[in-house]
Amino acid sequence: MNDKYQRYASAGEAVTVGEALAAERRRLIVIAPKDGSLSPWEGGINGHFFRIKRCEPVEVPESVAALIEQNERVEELRALTLDEYRLASGKKLGGAL
Repeated sequence: MNDKYQRYASAGEAVTVGEALAAERRRLIVIAPKDGSLSPWEGGINGHFFRIKRCEPVEVPESVAALIEQNERVEELRALTLDEYRLASGKKLGGAL
């Protein structure tokens, strides 16, 4: 979204983040359950916050879809790291102190 926002700003147009989001292409997404829970996904872009239900198709701006994808990747990596820690009974893994 930053590139689009910069293009608007460099053209001398006063554009809010909300206007930039509204002008973006939309993408239909479905967010999978997290750890068996259907609690909504929550996130925001520069003060514009979203609460999106899981397991239901919804159209969102491209920037929001990208944010959700990045968040899911981070959650997957976090889970892998945490699993390694749990499997080692809380002991420090690898490397010296």
